[in-house]
Amino acid sequence: MTIDPDLARQVPFLTLAAIHIEGVENGPATDALQALVDATVVQTRAALKLEEISQLPAVAGWRKVLKALGTDPSRYRVSSERLLRRIVKGDDLPRVNLMVDLVNAWSVATGLPIGLYDADRLEGTAVSFGRGRVGERYLTLAGTELETQGKPVLRDAAGPCGSPLTDSARTATDGGTRRCLAVVFGPPLFDNEAFDRHLDLLCDWVGHFTTGRVVGRSRTGS
Repeated sequence: MTIDPDLARQVPFLTLAAIHIEGVENGPATDALQALVDATVVQTRAALKLEEISQLPAVAGWRKVLKALGTDPSRYRVSSERLLRRIVKGDDLPRVNLMVDLVNAWSVATGLPIGLYDADRLEGTAVSFGRGRVGERYLTLAGTELETQGKPVLRDAAGPCGSPLTDSARTATDGGTRRCLAVVFGPPLFDNEAFDRHLDLLCDWVGHFTTGRVVGRSRTGS
């Protein structure tokens, strides 16, 4: 995974991590994972007020990035901020599948946006993170088209496949997913020790709550 030079020049000191997971049996969330999700929701709702969410280090950092790229961060929110706002407003996390439910709970617990991709649906051998382009768009998980201009975007050999805002329907996980790539999006100057602790937690959760095993872990910065 690489960060495109043009994005690195405009938004330096980003930190991204790639977690490669194999051996997944990706059905509905287990009872143990659902208990974790429920506890995360309860704890988050008790600890946060709506106006505090935008001040969390991970969220605030990405809001600054979006603004620097020319996007209104109150109109286009990163995925972790949207999940946190959903919970604090009184809604539960959506139930999608085992892996999605796990990374959503992790994102709420850490404040960091994360992308989850079916590794067998990704094209090519590498992904890159860069600036959106004029006229470039992709179909999101919600079934709407997102224009990438003014936003940071993750690309494989076939084009955009996700971003810190929302992932692509083209590379989404489903019940048949057996190999995943999880990409953690760290905003500029995010605390390195905290970032590593959050990655450790994600890997621990994968090992404890799924049949998957982490077979690769790497990070890159601009």
